[in-house]
Amino acid sequence: MQPLPHLATRIFDTPLLIAPQKLEVILGVLAPRLGLDVPPSAAVVTPSNRPQRKSYEVTPDGIAIVPIEGTLVHKSYGIDALSGLRSYTDIQAEIEDAATDPGVKAILLDIDSPGGEMAGAFDAADTIFAARSAKPLFAVANNDAFSAAYLLGSGAERIYVSRTSGAGSIGVIVSHLDVSGNDEKMGYKYTIIYAGSHKADLQSHAPLSKEARAVLEAEVARTYQLLVSSIARNRGLPEAAIRNTEAGLYFGNDALNAKLADRMGTRQDALADLRAVFANRNTNRAAPAATTPLKGNQAMAEQSTEQEHPQVAPDLEAVKAEARKQGYAEAREIVELCALAGMPSKAAALLTKSATPAEARQVLMEAQAAESGVEIHSHVMPDTGTSTKPSLENNPVIKAVERLAAKGVK
Repeated sequence: MQPLPHLATRIFDTPLLIAPQKLEVILGVLAPRLGLDVPPSAAVVTPSNRPQRKSYEVTPDGIAIVPIEGTLVHKSYGIDALSGLRSYTDIQAEIEDAATDPGVKAILLDIDSPGGEMAGAFDAADTIFAARSAKPLFAVANNDAFSAAYLLGSGAERIYVSRTSGAGSIGVIVSHLDVSGNDEKMGYKYTIIYAGSHKADLQSHAPLSKEARAVLEAEVARTYQLLVSSIARNRGLPEAAIRNTEAGLYFGNDALNAKLADRMGTRQDALADLRAVFANRNTNRAAPAATTPLKGNQAMAEQSTEQEHPQVAPDLEAVKAEARKQGYAEAREIVELCALAGMPSKAAALLTKSATPAEARQVLMEAQAAESGVEIHSHVMPDTGTSTKPSLENNPVIKAVERLAAKGVK
């Protein structure tokens, strides 16, 4: 027997994102022995005896199928093929590879897992959520997509369930192993020496104290909030909708009704839909953009015109010159407004502030009102047709504006 005490420490006294039925099976094996049977020849996996295989399967038409199967753990320590473990670090690496692989057009998550550890789950889920912006990414519950496995699947654009497959178990669970009764029966007496009031909170050779229980409950609540908010973001649902599932298991149409899945279908259905999606995207990318449909000779004529007279990039210098010309025209208008209002001295200040003609009118209107002590009216000066327009020909500001305009547009 090869003991695996490290695995035991990852099962007890830590939040797990796993279906409770699966946890009971694991505890039933670990609790009596705190170890697992591993063949000696496979106890250590080295590069020489590790199976040489591609990280993910790619269909002939370019769909990467990433399996999410078995109990999910942060790191599998090389025993995944033997024990049914699947590590988040491997899943992340495969998703990142597929998202950047030029030979991959789309990604399918093939899920059959009860969930697993919390550590590493949220990082893997974020990687999947980000990858769907790079390529079409669907997920199929190919039997079970529960707890942490559902968290990963929720990052896909679309989730499929079959008539018999399930999704959900969106919850957190912690188990504490108290062996003090067995210790007493066996005549064992443990003495724990520690520093720090919470250091021995979760030790298994004494009943769980109220304080230690409160610590675990707080961590469960924190992890649950992370789980709920992540799935709500991925699925585009309010957090209340996720909480209302109460960690239940939803199968077939019930998963659709709870909005935990999008379509009924099998792995083959998901693959077929993915092919259609990236085929449509390729077609749309190749098709020319048009605001209105063209018919017959009109379309041919416009296509011919485009070929004979391809669009030329705009002359940036010409655009800048036109902008300068427009700016100097506005400056001249401001000077004229100031002269007409009998306040030519205000022109320089307005031009320095880069005021528009409309802003200049408002300033002049307010200045006139202040001088006359009357309310502001809707115009600076009435167009009576009889007022004498001041001569601007020799106005020095106008001359300066004209010189700048002439220089700027040459």
